[in-house]
Amino acid sequence: MKNISRIIATLGLATLAIAANAQVKGRSFEYKSFDTIDQDFSAAGDVSFKARTTVNVMPYLYISGSLSADWNVDGWGTGVDTQSNSIMFFHNETLTLDLEGFANPKKFNGTKTGNQEIDLSAQLSFFNAQTDNLLFTVDSVPAEKLNDMFNPNGPSFEAGITGGLMRLELARTISITPEVGPGSYANYGFITVIRN
Repeated sequence: MKNISRIIATLGLATLAIAANAQVKGRSFEYKSFDTIDQDFSAAGDVSFKARTTVNVMPYLYISGSLSADWNVDGWGTGVDTQSNSIMFFHNETLTLDLEGFANPKKFNGTKTGNQEIDLSAQLSFFNAQTDNLLFTVDSVPAEKLNDMFNPNGPSFEAGITGGLMRLELARTISITPEVGPGSYANYGFITVIRN
């Protein structure tokens, strides 16, 4: 009985994995014929009839990846660390990004002495994920400089350039100084995907 439960659980997980992967496999097609013909034209002479072709392409945007950077810092003195996230965009539209709310993480609990925020910088790199060609990059800048950097003047990523699969590498670097004391610090930046 235990083995049957394991087999059922394994099949269930495999089914979920297949369903999740189906979202990112590429184009799918469905077709129907609405113009049918079923008539005797024996006595009609020349016959002409319509053979229509229509294609309706649906918008597609599927995003997959990791968005958060979470650190646990221990010890004393000075330290610098970078955490990188990769976000994949499967799309058939032109995409533009807007970034808002990025800033140094501010202390929301803990000691009231010492620094009340941590220096945060960020670097963005956009790639055609199929060819690994670099499309656009923003060198490391203080986090708040990301705000309003893209929209309306930033780059647009057309599906023909990205191949329909774009990768965003978001690297965040924190700089801890000796006066950064115990506590929890946070910042919530927003990435808005504008579909053109």
